[in-house]
Amino acid sequence: MKKTATARAIFALCRVVVVGDTCVSEEGMATIIGRDKRYQVCGGAHGFYDAGELIRKHQPDILLIEPFLEDRDGICWIRDLATEFPRTRILIVSRQSERVYAERALQAGAAGYWMKNGSAEELLRAVGTVAAGEIYVSPLIASLALQKFAHRKTRPHGLDLLTDRELAVFALIAAEQSVGRIAKKLGIGRTTVETHCQHIKLKLGYANAEVLKRGARELLRTQVPAQSKAPNG
Repeated sequence: MKKTATARAIFALCRVVVVGDTCVSEEGMATIIGRDKRYQVCGGAHGFYDAGELIRKHQPDILLIEPFLEDRDGICWIRDLATEFPRTRILIVSRQSERVYAERALQAGAAGYWMKNGSAEELLRAVGTVAAGEIYVSPLIASLALQKFAHRKTRPHGLDLLTDRELAVFALIAAEQSVGRIAKKLGIGRTTVETHCQHIKLKLGYANAEVLKRGARELLRTQVPAQSKAPNG
C-alpha cells in the first residue's frame, strides 16, 4: 500500500549535517543527535572545505556548525551559507562567546546559537526549536535582548561599534595572530588589515597596538569549562 502525502510527512526524518571544529566535536554532536529518532544525520565534517562540499551534497534541513573554523571569518561564512542554502536552518554550535557573537550570527542568517558548555539535553532542545521553525537562544541571550530593548548596556564595551570584518580581525588579534597572518587567513591585504586595526583602536579607545592586543585578549578570550554531558572538542 502506498503511503499518503500526510503519512510520508509524518514519517519523514529531519536531515541533519554536523560540522565541528575537531573530529571529536563532530562525532560527539552526531552521536547525540543520532540517538533521537526524529533526526537522520547525513554526514559530518571538521574542516572548511570538507564542510562546504558536504553541505552542498546533502542540503540538509538543519545544519549544526561551528563556523569559526581555522580562524575564518565565521559571521561572513554564516551569511554565505544562509544565502546559498535558504531552506537549511543553521544552528551555531560554538565555544565563542554568545554575548559577542550570537546577535551577529542571527543577523547573518542563523536560526540559533548554542554554547558548547551546555548539556546534551540542551543541544537537543536547541535542535528541536530550530527544526520547528523557531529561533533558539539561551536564557542569557534572551535576557540580554530584553535589556537591550530597554536601552541597557548588554555587550562588552564598544563591540557594537565594530563591523563584522573588524570583529573578525579583532578576534584574530586576540588569538595573537600577526598582521600578515590575519591578511592571509581573511584573504585581504596587509594594508586593509592595518586600516581595520586603526579603526578598531579609534572606536574602542586603544592608544596603541599593544593596548589593542591586550584589550582583544581580555574581551574575546573565553574559557569554556568541560562538561561530561556536552560534546567534546
